[in-house]
Amino acid sequence: MTILKVTVEDEQADNLRKLLQEVPFVKNIEEENLTDNNKIKITESSYERIKKILDEAKGKNLFKDIEDPSEWQREIRKEWERDF
Repeated sequence: MTILKVTVEDEQADNLRKLLQEVPFVKNIEEENLTDNNKIKITESSYERIKKILDEAKGKNLFKDIEDPSEWQREIRKEWERDF
């Protein structure tokens, strides 16, 4: 058996409950009301996290000292290939 947790807006909870009650393989419906203190944080997708990081980095000139990006990458790869 699998347990699924679903978070819905308060005004839609009744609609979802009615819908689930009609599904023959749903065995039990438990309800938990969340307050502001214990609301579930919706996880961001990888894309959203990367976009957020890039947006925060805009205008900071993080790589201003790199004159030739291709050469810089080659040097990094050489470090990876070193035998320590």
